[in-house]
Amino acid sequence: AQAASWWGALPFQGELGLCSIGFVSFSSSPSKFAGAAATPRIAPMERLLADEDGGPMHYEKTMGSSLQEVGGWWAGVCFPCMKKQANQALVDIVKAVGEDFEQDMLFEEKEYSIFYGMREASTEMVELEYTDKDEGKDGVVYSLAKSEEMQQKARERFAELYLPIIPMGLVLYGLTLGGGFISGLACDCNDGPLPFFFVLPAIAICLEIWMLNKITLLMSSTEIEGRPMLRLLKYLSGLDNYQVMVVLNILDIFSRFTRAQFVGYVFHCHDAINGPFVEIWENSDSRMFAPIMEFTGIHGLAVFSFLLGPIVVQFGYMLFLKNKLDTEMEDAKKAEPGKPMKIVDSIDDLGALMNWGMLNPAGKVLHLAAVPVNLDERDDIERLWDRMKTEVMVVLARDLPDGVMQMTLQAWFLCVVFPGIDGPTRAMLCVNILLASVGCLADAFDLISMNRRVTVAAGFFLLMLLSFGFIRTAGAFTCDSSIVGVSFRLHCLPNDLIHGRGNWTSGTLPG
Repeated sequence: AQAASWWGALPFQGELGLCSIGFVSFSSSPSKFAGAAATPRIAPMERLLADEDGGPMHYEKTMGSSLQEVGGWWAGVCFPCMKKQANQALVDIVKAVGEDFEQDMLFEEKEYSIFYGMREASTEMVELEYTDKDEGKDGVVYSLAKSEEMQQKARERFAELYLPIIPMGLVLYGLTLGGGFISGLACDCNDGPLPFFFVLPAIAICLEIWMLNKITLLMSSTEIEGRPMLRLLKYLSGLDNYQVMVVLNILDIFSRFTRAQFVGYVFHCHDAINGPFVEIWENSDSRMFAPIMEFTGIHGLAVFSFLLGPIVVQFGYMLFLKNKLDTEMEDAKKAEPGKPMKIVDSIDDLGALMNWGMLNPAGKVLHLAAVPVNLDERDDIERLWDRMKTEVMVVLARDLPDGVMQMTLQAWFLCVVFPGIDGPTRAMLCVNILLASVGCLADAFDLISMNRRVTVAAGFFLLMLLSFGFIRTAGAFTCDSSIVGVSFRLHCLPNDLIHGRGNWTSGTLPG
């Protein structure tokens, strides 16, 4: 749906769409912190106030100039013809979720549960950022004792949001990926996995909903730079609606289980597939790799993708985020009493860790919380750039191992077994391929729509990797042999080159 809106419904007005119109400018309510000392401003960010009350602000240079000065060449616009639209989109999201005192007041005394929706708050609202004595919430100057009390509460609330993620993530990964792989290993090669193993994703879903509700209640009783996070949660709509994302997250957990199950199945039931798989390489332009493929087999590739993906890439990124957040928490503890703790700098990393821990809806809210309330200081532009880099890292860490590798593996499996399976089994495998790739496609188009060199490069990289699997899937239906040669030259292998591909009963998977 996201990809369709980008291609077929221009102009797209989403969070980071390309097709808004106009120069970079936006209106804002008067700053809550007019008396606070501002950090040094970057030259392109010089602003002119229209009147003494803080009317519309107009920047002398575009957002793109400011962003590129902060982020360098990679932060520059990739498609010059859409430069204004990309810059305006960044300003629009700040205007939508930034400083708005009236909107903030609507959610001050509320909390949100995924079971009961919005209701009166039962816990104290805690501010994470505006806690220092010189720049308190709503411009209030706190005493040192009050500031220290608020900072202690802010550190405790951040710990409540952060500390449960990794333990729960490890449990969910064990139930979904570990349980799925074991159920594939234990399955009957013709009849499929035992029904008993589907209890594991059911347990994972129950635990995920319980933890997500707990995190949601905490977030809805938390403010960041004076903004209730509940306001950001309610801003989300369409497929990003919070309840919709909860349902999609449940489906994602089950999908992870079935993909891991497929890896275990291929590892267990590979005897009838390895021979044709090696012959494909021996008769293609890439035959130099045939000895490697003969050594590893398709089951070796399956296990390699499983180890490289969840264990090396995703767990490696988790450890990177953990180290970063631990360091930032220590810095907050060591901050001089009454001075800024800069917790806001950790919000995008906390959101990324939520995504790793299969708590994607909460991660989406924190991704919005990383948006600055205004765009009048260098720090604000740096935060937008950090948010953009974090999103690229999150997408690549998630999609490369969990989408691209799995989709490519299943496309290989389809083309090898295609002659010996019936229509419903072919349809099932195609659905699996689609489910493994659709999220990657949407992420790729989202990255390209940001129109920054780093995001566009990452988006096209994903599309290039996905194209190999799509071509192989299409070749299963269009080639007489059902196999596309392994090379950059599109061609079907002759039907008589590959042997031993129909030795199992039609309608069942190879045994």
